[in-house]
Amino acid sequence: MIRDYHWDECPLGPTGSWTPSLRTTVELMLAARAEIVLFCGPEFVALYNDAYAPTIGDKHPRALGRPARESWAELWTDLEPLLSGVLETGETFSAKDRPFYIERSGAVGETVYFDISYSPVRAQDGTVEAVLCIVSETTARVLAAARVRESEQRFRALVNASSDVIYRMSPDWQEMHELDGRGFLSTVEGPAIQWRDEYLFPEDRASIQAAIDRAIEERSAFELEHRVRRADGTAGWTLSRAIPILDEDGAIQQWFGMAADITARRASEQHIMVLMREVNHRVKNQYAVILSMIRETSKRATDPRAFEYRIRERIMALSRSHDLLVLNDWRGAGMSDLVREHLRPFGHEDRITLSGPEVTLRSNAVQNIGMALHELGTNATKYGALSGGAGTVEVTWRLTEGANGRSDFELTWEERWPQRAAPAGAEPGGGFGSVVLQRVVPTGLSGSASMERLPGLVRWTLSAPVATVIADSRDDEEVEELARA
Repeated sequence: MIRDYHWDECPLGPTGSWTPSLRTTVELMLAARAEIVLFCGPEFVALYNDAYAPTIGDKHPRALGRPARESWAELWTDLEPLLSGVLETGETFSAKDRPFYIERSGAVGETVYFDISYSPVRAQDGTVEAVLCIVSETTARVLAAARVRESEQRFRALVNASSDVIYRMSPDWQEMHELDGRGFLSTVEGPAIQWRDEYLFPEDRASIQAAIDRAIEERSAFELEHRVRRADGTAGWTLSRAIPILDEDGAIQQWFGMAADITARRASEQHIMVLMREVNHRVKNQYAVILSMIRETSKRATDPRAFEYRIRERIMALSRSHDLLVLNDWRGAGMSDLVREHLRPFGHEDRITLSGPEVTLRSNAVQNIGMALHELGTNATKYGALSGGAGTVEVTWRLTEGANGRSDFELTWEERWPQRAAPAGAEPGGGFGSVVLQRVVPTGLSGSASMERLPGLVRWTLSAPVATVIADSRDDEEVEELARA
């Protein structure tokens, strides 16, 4: 194309008039396999080789032999200062991954990147007659590197947003390369050989190592819930998952993993298991109590409707105790809450007074005292202080210090009403209520009970060891202080 070009119409003139240095440079350029363009004279007439032609897209071949301003109009304000700088100063300009905006596919523009070296071509008199531009397009590499950086930024943002522990392991897991403990585990910034001693308990190492060996052998993900030694030295639980990073031949280069702190979840699961066992135990006890209710109530039943009513009310009383325990995760219930809950169905709140320290009852005590309160409330409503319009009920409890140094829980139910001709306060002929108050409840709490019935007065007193009644939420010193008070 250069041989056949009409150079008479070009500012450079016929090739025969070119300087020896320009002719030599063009010959070197055409023989080279590097991408080279030569901008000649003050108008920067373009000459280039076969390697450079694809770089300018559909600008080729019209750019050949024409001033650069015509063919590179879209980037001339960027390109012209570079070329003029070399032409005027005679100094080489170079840059890596230099961006240029170019339209090489019609009017569609794009930003491309080049490694460039712009150097002067001097005539025999030393003046600069052309700018030799050796370029290498790096657009694909630059964009790939940008995608990698963007991916790394997203990944780093994801890692930073996560509260999980991040770690890297050697291919055989013998060396921990890095671990960001996030306050859960101790952080490792350099290689750690003895990481098992730092993070694992001796009795757990064999099972964890077996899972690691399987993952290495299968070149598959490692995933395991196991105990770890936390940063504060205490035992915790983690869900650890690591994936192998493979090379082109499928060999493991390293392991990258994340470990979540599941200590709270494991504790919650353990607590649920304890609660389920407790519920199972309590349900069996409830069955036994209900069967006893049915048996004892049926012995004295003469009216089927009355029998049905009494059984239903007693089962509902058990249900109220059960609801309180469920509300408190089976850790027990407050004494005041228990009394109010069981006396609420009988009404007359203005005639019932409560007095006693704020204590939390054990679940077994909740059930037993709840049954007693129901029977006492039922008797008071039918035969006692709440059956008329002037009676009162006082429920008091306290912690006492016995002679043998043992602290006792004492509960007193006292009804008072205007005296009548005959004593009241008891279900005629006795019954299941009497069995509950005098045998079931005191026996269930390893204590004793007494019942006093006089005209206008009913007093029931329960005494039982604090250890069988009060939940462990209070320490011994606090219980003793309440007992002395």
